[in-house]
Amino acid sequence: MSLFEIKVVAALAILAVGIIGGVIPLLAARHDTSRRFLSLGNALAGGIFLGAGFIHLLPEAAEALEGVVDYPLAPLLAAVGVVALLLIDRVLFESGHASGTGEEEGSRQPIYPLVLLVVLSIHSVIAGIALGIESELAASLLVMVAILSHKGSAAFALMVSVQAAGADRRRLRRTLTIFVVMTPIGIMLGTLASGFFEGHTALLVEGSFNALAAGTFVYVAILDVIDAEMSRTDDRIAHFVRSSLLGEDDVPMPVQDTDRIAKFVLISVGLISMAILALWV
Repeated sequence: MSLFEIKVVAALAILAVGIIGGVIPLLAARHDTSRRFLSLGNALAGGIFLGAGFIHLLPEAAEALEGVVDYPLAPLLAAVGVVALLLIDRVLFESGHASGTGEEEGSRQPIYPLVLLVVLSIHSVIAGIALGIESELAASLLVMVAILSHKGSAAFALMVSVQAAGADRRRLRRTLTIFVVMTPIGIMLGTLASGFFEGHTALLVEGSFNALAAGTFVYVAILDVIDAEMSRTDDRIAHFVRSSLLGEDDVPMPVQDTDRIAKFVLISVGLISMAILALWV
């Protein structure tokens, strides 16, 4: 199978996984069993993304940019990826949320689902471009596995949030459609871009997007996935109280987390699997 065919299969697989993950909460949203398995799978995905960002994408970006620019551009762009998502997720979102409290709360749609859609979509496009612009078969397969491991759970979390915000069916379908097509669009853009650029320019583009993707992978792994799955009980209670005061119902009542050790093991398994793959990739 050629590299182009691999990317086509990857785009279709990612699209399918995203649709399945987004449809599940619409069919059987709030069963505890489903949430537990999603939580465990999310922990594994967090480890995979952490390893993919640090062990694969960032070194590949540094290798591509070495000799093209006389500056540590790869780690800088990775940091830019983290800071950009941090700005959107934790600064703009919090500011918008804070400004809408009080009397305006009942008259406006919660902003969190929109911000979550923007954050996840930006990450999806960057990750898709990084996959599309890859020139190595093994590296393309690695990035595809990393994206697939998280796409379904990300779609699930997004749709649960939008559903909890009181969105109608039309808005739910539109949100899911926008999210699931972002990565295939990124793959297409990256594939097209790889044909227009050659030599040092191609290396600069490939290395830059790999570095940005590394930053977004690390951000999603640590601040979105691992932080949520391994958060302290006091933090979860505070989050629940805040959610209740703001009139939201997408945060469940905190209970004793009996899967903390299992989650830690799964995070470690995901990270170790990426480290082992580095022996052959």
